[in-house]
Amino acid sequence: MDFSLPTKIEISDIVGLAVLFVFVLLTLFIAEILRRKDKVSGSSSRKIVHLSVGNVVLLFPFVFSNIWFAMIGPVFFIPFTYFTGPGSPIKKFRLKGVGEGHTYGTVFYAISLTVLVILFFNPDESNPSNIILFGSFMPLVWGDGISAVIGSKFGNDKAYKIFGGTKTLLGSWAAAFASFGAVTISCLILSQPAALSVYLGLLTGFVTAFVEAMTPKGFDNIAVPAVNAIVLYLLSLNSFAFASALSNNAIITGAAIGLFLAVSGIFLKALTWDGAIAGLYFGLVILGLGSWVWGLMYVVFFVLGSLTTFLGRNKKKSISQEFEKGDTRRDSVQAMVNSVIPAILAFLIILFREPIITVIAGGAIAVSLADTLGTEIGALSRFKPRSSIKPWIKVDQGSPGAVSILGLLASVLGAVIIAFIGFGFNFVDNYAVFPPTMWAFIIPVIVGGFIGSYFDSIFACTIQKLNKCNVCEKITEKKEHCNKPTEHYSGVRWLRNDVVNLFSIIVGATVSLLLYFIWMF
Repeated sequence: MDFSLPTKIEISDIVGLAVLFVFVLLTLFIAEILRRKDKVSGSSSRKIVHLSVGNVVLLFPFVFSNIWFAMIGPVFFIPFTYFTGPGSPIKKFRLKGVGEGHTYGTVFYAISLTVLVILFFNPDESNPSNIILFGSFMPLVWGDGISAVIGSKFGNDKAYKIFGGTKTLLGSWAAAFASFGAVTISCLILSQPAALSVYLGLLTGFVTAFVEAMTPKGFDNIAVPAVNAIVLYLLSLNSFAFASALSNNAIITGAAIGLFLAVSGIFLKALTWDGAIAGLYFGLVILGLGSWVWGLMYVVFFVLGSLTTFLGRNKKKSISQEFEKGDTRRDSVQAMVNSVIPAILAFLIILFREPIITVIAGGAIAVSLADTLGTEIGALSRFKPRSSIKPWIKVDQGSPGAVSILGLLASVLGAVIIAFIGFGFNFVDNYAVFPPTMWAFIIPVIVGGFIGSYFDSIFACTIQKLNKCNVCEKITEKKEHCNKPTEHYSGVRWLRNDVVNLFSIIVGATVSLLLYFIWMF
């Protein structure tokens, strides 16, 4: 970055500074007037400011000829937001609506922009560093802002507390989509290729959703841009050369199929609303980046998994009542658990075109289908299941860690289906990165899928949190049973079913990885 002092002032610098200050101060003024006249609440006033003022950064590379001019506005607004915020030592200066709910949130907002401008601003709009500037700050403007709006209005039924802050699942996925849209458009403004813009939008949306969901209250205004900046900086080290590996057709197809799955999931009552939103995002990532082979494996898992959930529903009703999530509809946490590993691998396959990544992804998806078929079909067995860790002992249907011959066969079938679907479709997909031999894919995927699903049963009766009903004395995953709160019985308190499912997928994917190495080397 060139920090040399400017030798002259361009007209564009003056216009840029004028537009910046007029727009920001006018927005603050309007938001405060609306609040004082009770047209909007204090929190709504803050959201108006949050979603509006940050967009001025999109003008910076086009109007400022030197970094010193670009820094004037962001630096000025650090003390300005401090003295007008709720933490101001001068009470008369405080704008109540702007900082409501966040003592120093607006200050962090200004600090983040200042640091990003210092590190990444470049007066040449074609310079890749501006991608980092836009791609790391726009998720804060739109992702974090929309998350608060959607989460507070529609997501309170699934709110959770973490590090002193209240978050919602729907809010996190709203952040993902808002960041995706904002960063994609920002990159297009910088004349970047459409496929690269979509990739960076999906990646920053993915990062933003997880950072926003895990960040302590008040610090997301620093954490969201910081983490995105680090990720984008690492990607920029080779000047985003990986863009050549992206396919416009795959992205368009992924978007269409992902939307179809989300809508059909809602219509068939296989997904909750937040589950459909998360599924759409993951579907776009996995189908759009991973190739059609990945997409077909993912679609087969979704379709077969959903169909078998409805098989023998009446017979399985009494069993599912003991599960933490006995509903046939999958929510966003379940969608995330089954999709997060393949999604991460889909981002990586663009960067590292290595067959082993496809094998690991196949193993992860195979675990998901194997576990689903094993659970849903195994529950229809006419014979008593056995304990997964003590197979000589018979247990009741629905008991944690119970397995049956029918369920085990269904698990094997699920892994086999994914392996052969992936291998078979490879012949008509030139975009896929595949192992050189048939068995180098099929064997690791089948074995990894089955072992991962079996470990899910082992984890369920060993480390997963289980509760006991004090009325009927049944062991259950539920917090309430017989209309009474249950008590912790065994397992790690924070290890619930969704976490156990994720662990089992990681185990299966790791097994597939190891078997591939053994097979190839």
